[in-house]
Amino acid sequence: MWKKHLNVYMPSKEGKLCPTLPQCTFTTSAENIHTADAVIFENSQLPLTYLESEMPQTRSQHQYWIWLISECPNYLTINLNSYSAVFNWTITYRPDSDVSGAWGSQHLVYKRLKGADLDPNTDYSVGKTKLAVWFISKCSSRAHRILYAQELLKHLHVDIFGKCGKIVCDKQDFQCTVRHIRQYKFYLAFENMKCKQYITEKFWRHALGNNVVPVVLGAPKEDYELLTPPNSFIHVDDFESPKALADYLKLLNKDTEMYNSYFKWKTNPPKNIPVDDGVWCNLCRKLVGICPNTRKMYTNLDKWYRGENNDECEPVNGTYQEVHFTTDD
Repeated sequence: MWKKHLNVYMPSKEGKLCPTLPQCTFTTSAENIHTADAVIFENSQLPLTYLESEMPQTRSQHQYWIWLISECPNYLTINLNSYSAVFNWTITYRPDSDVSGAWGSQHLVYKRLKGADLDPNTDYSVGKTKLAVWFISKCSSRAHRILYAQELLKHLHVDIFGKCGKIVCDKQDFQCTVRHIRQYKFYLAFENMKCKQYITEKFWRHALGNNVVPVVLGAPKEDYELLTPPNSFIHVDDFESPKALADYLKLLNKDTEMYNSYFKWKTNPPKNIPVDDGVWCNLCRKLVGICPNTRKMYTNLDKWYRGENNDECEPVNGTYQEVHFTTDD
């Protein structure tokens, strides 16, 4: 890995990180930069243009340079046009990346199921004494989710934690976050941007990972239907207004059978799910299985990432303003 970036997305340690492929070793040592089979360049470590970068001036013709980014195009911090013909592969949240860097997947979710998860009679409402929760750290009033939430809060009590609400957990203390989330029936998995196939840890880790039903806003509904377990979520687009959504959540809160229907997917795993062993094993598997003398180069990475007509994400409008929510305890 080029430079060491202390980002949650990057490996927390070096060495052999994929048990099934022990020949694959990760390192941040500059001594290995010219002998490595692949070099990963994390987007936030790159300057605006390629000419400003400190990237190696030469590389082996057999070495793969990989661009890694976990955010959507609207949060891009570099001029991709200046990085033309630099990268061979991509690791992003998108399924059409060379290596899957998605925040989660059906394969990983079903792989982790055990015990009560597989029992069709499990009541997932037990122990959940509160209705809805939202952890949010980016508070721009230009974001679609802020406008929607402001209207939703007129009709539904939602506990809001994080930078935009009440601080109850250190950002790095995930166990604290887990303890809070598991008290609730619903988690607002509202993405910071409406982008195709952009489904982050809000859905996979915060909601599904804690047996809480995600209420989603972001990618189109068909993307959730394609990429996530069936009937595992509630999409805001199914409701004519935030009030209609609020009324539905209140109905589910009173009807245990209806609420538990959002967990039936656990007992009926689909067949032929694409294999996903996590981003680093996905990368190792691709490197080990690569055919000799086959090589690609992204000559227009910007077009690929943003879309033919910059249509990967919905545009945002309005003047930037920080929003802070206050709710009763």
